[in-house]
Amino acid sequence: MKIFLSLIFVIWGLLLFGLGIYTSFEIYAINKQEKINANFASFMLSVYEGKELKKMDYPDQGFFIFKTVEGKIYTYGQAFQNPTDVNMYLSYHKISPSKSEVYIYTRKYNFGEYIEEMLKNPTSLGIALAGLILSAIGIVYMLILQAQQKNTEVKIVEKTYPQGLEKKLKALRLAIATHGVIPKESIEEAKRILDDILKEMEGRK
Repeated sequence: MKIFLSLIFVIWGLLLFGLGIYTSFEIYAINKQEKINANFASFMLSVYEGKELKKMDYPDQGFFIFKTVEGKIYTYGQAFQNPTDVNMYLSYHKISPSKSEVYIYTRKYNFGEYIEEMLKNPTSLGIALAGLILSAIGIVYMLILQAQQKNTEVKIVEKTYPQGLEKKLKALRLAIATHGVIPKESIEEAKRILDDILKEMEGRK
């Protein structure tokens, strides 16, 4: 029953931890998508109005490039001025039948961003931490029960075999072996040893 209870703690802890991680990542993904959508909306408005986009709401989340048939380029004003690590972005390139081109660069999911977003949401963080603590309690409780069970087994073994039993059995064997030489004394000694062993075992019950 106690082992079952510790397993319940571990399972519930893992479920809570998973729920906290999933919830925080979902919040992070939604917020990231909203930032990318805001950038794209600003870009589309600049293309529609034929103006250069000088400011983007979330420049770290990506940028867009639109090249017309005439060769005119619309993009975020600082996209080509700041050094960009291409490995940090997911890119997509599309060419229309009229030879217009569009390039889309969006920031990849980042573990650092995720942790930062998670710390901003104490609810999901608290659920995850509560799950870890509950799992740790279950594991520690299980280890304590296993240690207690081992100690109990050792005590049972110690109670099963009285101290000095091996020496007395050897003495009994010697008494039996010398029966042919001094029969009466050997029999009496054997009876005495057996009586001692039986009394000691009865006293341990």
